Amino acid sequence: MSRQVSEHEVAITVGEREFRIAAECPHRKGRLVHAQVNPRTLRLTCPLHKSVFDLATGCRVAGPVSGDLPVTEVAPGDGARGGGQG
Repeated sequence: MSRQVSEHEVAITVGEREFRIAAECPHRKGRLVHAQVNPRTLRLTCPLHKSVFDLATGCRVAGPVSGDLPVTEVAPGDGARGGGQG
């Protein structure tokens, strides 16, 4: 499940885990609130050009060349940003 948290941030929930990511894909600014999430592999696919990112690390694993995706895992019960980039 994904939801827009702010203009610049999207929350992605997978099971009991929550990740905060940039709202736009680093490749061509695709809106990641509409991204597909594979809960088994923790991979996120941009709806625009199909870049694939690892939610645990933010690293691009497939798709057009781009930078990595800023990702922060939020600690359970913490409404604010927590942790650090994986």
